[in-house]
Amino acid sequence: MSRRRFRIGTRQSTLALRQTQLVCDLLGSARPDLEVAIVKYESSGDRMLEVPAPQLSLDAFTDSIETALAAGEIDAAVHSYKDLPPDDTPGLIVAAVPLRADPREALVCAQPLKLSELKAGSVVGTSSERRAAAVLALRPDLHVRPIRGTVDARVAMVLDGQYDAALLALAGLHRLDLLEHITEIFDLALMPPAAGQGALAVQCRADDAFALAVLADIDDVELHNAVDAEIATSRRTIPG
Repeated sequence: MSRRRFRIGTRQSTLALRQTQLVCDLLGSARPDLEVAIVKYESSGDRMLEVPAPQLSLDAFTDSIETALAAGEIDAAVHSYKDLPPDDTPGLIVAAVPLRADPREALVCAQPLKLSELKAGSVVGTSSERRAAAVLALRPDLHVRPIRGTVDARVAMVLDGQYDAALLALAGLHRLDLLEHITEIFDLALMPPAAGQGALAVQCRADDAFALAVLADIDDVELHNAVDAEIATSRRTIPG
């Protein structure tokens, strides 16, 4: 008896593919009746590497995948939850939040130095205004410079000497087995992460009963509710 094909969309980066494979593994265990296939897309944010992240549209890292999902090209999509735009895309729903890695922020440095040990004037890369503000609150004598690209590419830029250090999400470094390059992990109170950081969101069409049933089998309901509450709280407390 042939298995039903279930297509999952994702970005093309190493991290996105690793995260999607984690979801596929869960689906394989929960629903052996499915033939799960990964379909790769390039988002506008992936193409516009010369544009600082704060200047990109709110859906820059989800746009092409959500368009494909709405059009029926795929049955589900895997995102880093924090990449989803603030407003739900009409017709789509986050049906499962199956996994979350450590949400804390981490410092990557070619030398074994913590943020407090970097020389004055050192250049620290970050793709986030939130991280930049946190760095400068702790070390106003440092220079913060935008850094774009995949997680592994940003680590390589630091190791190549283009930056003295960089701030990245611990979750991505962990999933890519890049922990050896971390020189400091920050307390949540000292450097608060983005709401939902480390969590995976699996979307499907809101009217697709089969996909909703499939994804319910891998949804961590307690985690899903906790992340939704975290994000809702952040949207109420952060203007604009």
